[in-house]
Amino acid sequence: MKSRYDLVKLGFALGILAPLISFLIVYLIKFRGYAPHEFYNLMITMHALPKILSLMVIPNLLVFFIFIWTDHLYTARGVLAATVFDALAIMALKFLL
Repeated sequence: MKSRYDLVKLGFALGILAPLISFLIVYLIKFRGYAPHEFYNLMITMHALPKILSLMVIPNLLVFFIFIWTDHLYTARGVLAATVFDALAIMALKFLL
């Protein structure tokens, strides 16, 4: 029987949300002294924004495997789709900056 949480939309939303949360955690821990616009300008100046965003996608791996292990395959598929979306957005950002 299919779980009501086994939805591609839920996985996609979690796959977008996990990197945002990890980015916020890194900002609050390592760069708390910077205002958000200063932090953004620093990352642009150092050419580090795409690199940091690439690292922020790593939590999707944990989310993906949790859904695989719990046999929520449609949700895992959504997380994978969000990860591909994130990767394409990061690649576009890398070539635009």
